[in-house]
Amino acid sequence: MTSQIVEISEEWVADKGLPEMGFTLGGLDELKDPEVRLLVALDADGHVHGVTSWMPVFRRGQLVGLTLDFMRRHSDGFPPVMEFLIASAALSAREDGLEFLSLSGAPLASATENSGTDERGALDDLLKLLGQVLEPVYGFRSLLSFKTKFQPRHRPMYMVFPDATALPGIGLAVSHAYLPNMSFEQGRQLMSRILQR
Repeated sequence: MTSQIVEISEEWVADKGLPEMGFTLGGLDELKDPEVRLLVALDADGHVHGVTSWMPVFRRGQLVGLTLDFMRRHSDGFPPVMEFLIASAALSAREDGLEFLSLSGAPLASATENSGTDERGALDDLLKLLGQVLEPVYGFRSLLSFKTKFQPRHRPMYMVFPDATALPGIGLAVSHAYLPNMSFEQGRQLMSRILQR
């Protein structure tokens, strides 16, 4: 089963031609943590169709919720496998008496873009542009759209900084957090895809 999960993940990364993102998105290393819950969809022949992992959320030492971290689907797996795994996680969390199940964030995608409210500033506009440029490569908006079908409550995330002079350093830090292992060649491929838009 482990080798199949590794194969599915490697297939996903190879399809992108770019490294997995870091920061809020998990990878194979996080699956080794004994506190992380792993849900695997298997058929009768032991073929892995999909896998999700769920990080524990603690409050004062008590497990109160789970956060979606890792989602991978085999290319020949049954199409609604992610929906099946997320619904299974929700039922399991409810049976365990947990307070919530978080679908985590969708980096560089905003749930309020089309809500009619306009509280966005210059940094938000820059992040929106970056999200649009990177959408064909990483699919932030399609990830948000996928998660929306579960009718989640959206919670905004904020970044506070002292003044605009901090933004270049913040931009570099965020880039490194999301793509910590990007090689020169992968960076060249990413820029090529961005410029082809």
